[in-house]
Amino acid sequence: MSTPNGPQSAFCVGNTRVSEAGISLDQQVNHTLVDHRGLLEMPAYAVMAESVTSGAYWYTFAEPVATVQSWLALTAGARPEVGDRLHAVSAMAHRDDAHGTATMTITNGAQKVVCSGVARAVRVGRSTEALRALDKDTMAEPVEALPTPPDIDATVSAIDPDWDGRRILTAISRGEIARGPLSELLAMRVESADEPVLTIDPQSWMANPLGAIQGGVIASIVGHACSLAGQAHTGAGDRHTLADLSVYYFRSPPVDGRSLTLATATERVGRRMGTVSATMTDAAGTHYVRAVANIAYERG
Repeated sequence: MSTPNGPQSAFCVGNTRVSEAGISLDQQVNHTLVDHRGLLEMPAYAVMAESVTSGAYWYTFAEPVATVQSWLALTAGARPEVGDRLHAVSAMAHRDDAHGTATMTITNGAQKVVCSGVARAVRVGRSTEALRALDKDTMAEPVEALPTPPDIDATVSAIDPDWDGRRILTAISRGEIARGPLSELLAMRVESADEPVLTIDPQSWMANPLGAIQGGVIASIVGHACSLAGQAHTGAGDRHTLADLSVYYFRSPPVDGRSLTLATATERVGRRMGTVSATMTDAAGTHYVRAVANIAYERG
């Protein structure tokens, strides 16, 4: 479900507009959303991408019902830059009372396509007081001013040009270089640099009205994990980009104080493209989310 709550505020997303076809949202991308390289990747705008698709289905109901994302697929276009105001538009492709499928496109101020995607949301039976208290009419009133960036450590360290990807990840895990603003925002730590293993400590602002990590925040987390897994296969002077991301939502990870682990794996690596995956679990071994991503490489 798409609400102007903590996740949208943290990622500077707002200005909801509802139409018969779907909804639209805006996002101001800023320095708090760059990675350890100082670049904006798909995880920086994943909250908007997920919210505009799940919200297209949620707003078709007259009353605030519980819906969750079950699948999200994104492909990247033009890379956004700090200072861009992005615009996302969704349209329902299919809808019934059990689930809905929506397409979406994100563009920048120059009307270049930043991202395209498709997603499926499902209606669930559970509810909470926070959900029942939502005023959909108020939420759908457009507000041109977008939320201000959160106050986090936005340090981006200089990276030794002679380091390969695993050396970069080792430096992050040891605190030799900054983990980057996006990892700070997501409370993500690199624990192992070979096939990267990461941990996150879910923050209260990440929760949706059902008390679980919001679907867009999940997409940002697993997308960033996949990007770091792609970093592991760079040589000195290589560049990598998160080109495609598919997220499969199995269960809703709760925001209840437990840490979550993201284990990544390499499916294949070539000169120009690689495929990696990331799986989110808790200490009890519960599988919450799996993501598969294509990484584009520019070899030095």
